[in-house]
Amino acid sequence: MNMDNTNKNINQNANTNENKKINNKRGSEYKEQLEKLKDKNYIKELEKQGIKVVSVNDRDYPAKLLPYDHRPEYLFYKGRLPDRDKPVVAMVGARACSNYGRKMARALARELSENGVQIISGMARGIDTYSQIGALEGGTPTFAVLGSGVDVCYPTENIELYNDILKNGGIISEYPPGAGPIAWHFPLRNRIISGLSDKVIVVEAREKSGSLITVEWALEQGKDVMAVPGRVGEKLSDGCNRLIRAGAGIITGANDVLNDIQYSGSKNENEKKQKEKGLSTGEKKMLNNAKQILVSELVLAEHATQEEVEQLVENKINTSYMMFRADDIEPESVVNKFIPFDGTGTSD
Repeated sequence: MNMDNTNKNINQNANTNENKKINNKRGSEYKEQLEKLKDKNYIKELEKQGIKVVSVNDRDYPAKLLPYDHRPEYLFYKGRLPDRDKPVVAMVGARACSNYGRKMARALARELSENGVQIISGMARGIDTYSQIGALEGGTPTFAVLGSGVDVCYPTENIELYNDILKNGGIISEYPPGAGPIAWHFPLRNRIISGLSDKVIVVEAREKSGSLITVEWALEQGKDVMAVPGRVGEKLSDGCNRLIRAGAGIITGANDVLNDIQYSGSKNENEKKQKEKGLSTGEKKMLNNAKQILVSELVLAEHATQEEVEQLVENKINTSYMMFRADDIEPESVVNKFIPFDGTGTSD
C-alpha cells in the first residue's frame, strides 16, 4: 500500500507541540519505571501478580518489534506473548461500530483464528471487542495491547473478555502495572499493535477515526494494510473506503488474508529449498556448521536475538560462498560482507 500523503502527515504530526508534550510525559514515566525495575523486590511482587516483564535485550522480546527505533524498551504482559512461528493479524476499527461492522469483525477473526492466525487488537469497545470474541471462538490464542497497565481492564465492561483472553493468549502493555487508561497512552500503544502484526485490517472506520492512527504506524513500519469496504455515503465506511482508494488491499473474506499468508510462507520455503538443491549431505553439513558459527558470533556481539540472527543468515548469506568457504570461514568478514549492520541490530 503506497500512501505518500499519509506518510507526510506522519512526519508532520511528529513535530507538533502536542507530540512534544506527549514525549515529555513518556520520558518522565519511563524514568520512574526504570527505577522501579531496578528493584528485585518489585519484580518479585509483579511475578506474584502473574505479571512478567521483558526488555529489548531479552531473548523473549518479540522479534517483530526489534527493527523499529520506536520500539518500547520494556513490555509487561500477563499470560503469554504471540507465537513467533505463527502469523499475526491486527484488527482495528470504530468503537461505535454498526451491526454490519460487528458481524464482519467477528466472522473474519473467527475464520482466521480457525486457520491458525493469531489476532491482536486493543480490546477497545466495538470492532476490537468483536474481533477478539471471534478469535476466541476460532481457538487460536488472541492478544490485547492495552493503553493502561496489564492489571487494569479497560473498558471495565470487558472484564469477561479480558479473562477469556488470558486463558490461552496474553494481555500486553508498555505501561507499568497500575497505570490508568490516560488518553495519550492510546495513540502510542497502536504502534505496538501494528508492530507485532504481519498485516493490519481495518474493519470499519470514520474519516478521522482513531483506528487510522494504527494504519499510520503500520505504513511507517512497512506493514500490509487491508480494509473492509463499506457502503458509499455511510460515515462509518468513509475511513475504509478512503484507505482502499489510496491503495489498501480489499478484504471481503478471510481467504483474502489466508491466501496471501500461505503464498508468502510457501514462497520462502521454496526459495530455501532451491538454495540447498543439489548439495551433498556433507556439503549441507558444512553449510549448517558455517551458519551456526555466524549465529553464535552475532549473538555474542549482542547485535540481535538468536532467532533474528538465524533469519538474517538464512536470507542474506550466499549459499555457494558458504559452501566453498565453510572449512576456513572467518565469521567477522562474512558478516560485514553479507549482513551490513548499522549498529542498531537491523540490516538493510
